Amino acid sequence: MPEGPELHLASRFVNAMCAGRVFTGSPVKSEVNWKNPEVSFEAKAYTISAVSRGKEVQMSLNPVEEGKKKKGKVLESLKIVFRFGMSGMFRFTPASELPKHAHLMFHTTDKPPMVLSFVDVRRFGKWEVGGGWQKDRGPCIILEYQDFRANVLSRLSDAAFNRPICEVLLNQKYFNGVGNYLRAEVLYRLGIPPFVSARSVLEPLAKAEELVAQNGVKGVKVKTEQPDLLELCNKLALEVVSLGATTYNHSPDSESSHDAFLRWLQCYYNSDMRTLVDHNGRTIWFKGEAGPLAPKGGKTRGTNKKMEAAVKKRKSTNKVDQAETVKKVKLEVKTETSKGSKSKKTPKRNTRPKHPSTKVGTGTPKSTTVGRTRSKSAQAPAKNTPARPRRTTKATAKTPHQPLPKRASTRRAGQKSRK
Repeated sequence: MPEGPELHLASRFVNAMCAGRVFTGSPVKSEVNWKNPEVSFEAKAYTISAVSRGKEVQMSLNPVEEGKKKKGKVLESLKIVFRFGMSGMFRFTPASELPKHAHLMFHTTDKPPMVLSFVDVRRFGKWEVGGGWQKDRGPCIILEYQDFRANVLSRLSDAAFNRPICEVLLNQKYFNGVGNYLRAEVLYRLGIPPFVSARSVLEPLAKAEELVAQNGVKGVKVKTEQPDLLELCNKLALEVVSLGATTYNHSPDSESSHDAFLRWLQCYYNSDMRTLVDHNGRTIWFKGEAGPLAPKGGKTRGTNKKMEAAVKKRKSTNKVDQAETVKKVKLEVKTETSKGSKSKKTPKRNTRPKHPSTKVGTGTPKSTTVGRTRSKSAQAPAKNTPARPRRTTKATAKTPHQPLPKRASTRRAGQKSRK
C-alpha cells in the first residue's frame, strides 16, 4: 500500500508534469469506476497543482484568467482529494497511449494532446470533489513534523496507546503517513519488539520534554546517540523521498531509483526476519522476540515470492550480469530437461488376452499365454503346413445318440421310499 513518501512523490510528480501546461474540458471518469463521483468543472482552460499530507493528495484545478468568467459568474478553484488505496498512482502519457487502468483523466491543450491520469489497478483508491483533508487524520510525518510530535506526546492517555506499538504506528490519527514497510524499518532499526505497549515506548519521550520545559528552555532537545521513534519516522520517510521511487510508484524510467529503494530496505520482506500477523490482520516483519502483547497462536503469513526475491537481490547493482546469469540458468535447465526426455524409454504395455485359453490333451500340456502375447508365428500356423487333427479322448468318443443315465428318476424314487 502506498505510504506517506509515495504520496509526497506523487504530488511532486503532478507539479513537475503540469508546470506550464494548460488543461481543458471536464475531467473524464472511466465507465468501470462506479464507486467514485463524477468531476464536473466548467472552466474552458485551467492549470493543475497538487500538495500532499500524510496519505492524502489534494489536487487543485485553477481556472486561467481568460476562463474565470462564464455567464457573469466568477469560477473558483476546485479541490479534489485523492487517497491511493492499494495501488493508486498518477501517470502522464500521450492520449494515444492511455494506461489500461486509468480511472480519472485530465486532458491538456498540447498538440498532440497529453493526459494526466489517476491509475488504480485494484480500484481501492478514492477521490472526493470539493472536500478537504480528513478530520480524523493527524499531522503529516513529513511536512508537519513538530505538530506530529506534539500531537502524539500530548495524547498518550488515549486508550489507543494500550495496544502494541506496531499497531499504533498504523493508526493515521497519530501517525499520518506511516505504513507497513515504514513501521517495520523504524522498529527494527531501534531494536524495539513490535508487540510491546505503545505507551511504554513513548512515555519516556514525553517525560524528557517535560523536564526540558520545566527548566525554562523551549525548543531545545536533549542530544542522544540515535534518534527516537518519532524522529525516525520523519527521517526514514525523508530518506525514501530522496530515493525517488519505491515498490508502489516505480516506472521503467525509474528503475535505478527502485533498485536503490530495495537496497535501502533492511527488515521489510527480508527472509532472515520473522513475521507475525497482528490483531488487525496485517503482517509485521521483525527480528528477535515479538513481545508480551503478541497474538495468541502466533500466525504467520506467506509472503510475496516475487517481492522477497527482489529484496534478496537488492545489494547487487549490475542488472546486466543478473539478466545474463538468468538466461544461462534457463538454458541449462532447458537442455537438462530435453536430455532427460530423450533418455527415457517408453515402457511396453503389458497386454493380456481377455480369455486365455489352455489346450488339454493326452500328451504333455501346452503352455498357456500368461503376461505378454506370443509372437504372430506362434499364434497362427504356417500357410503351407496342414492343420493337426484334434485328438479325442474316451469321453468325447461317445455317440450323440447314446442316452444319458436317468439320475433324476432315481432321485425321485429314493425320495419316495424315504417317505
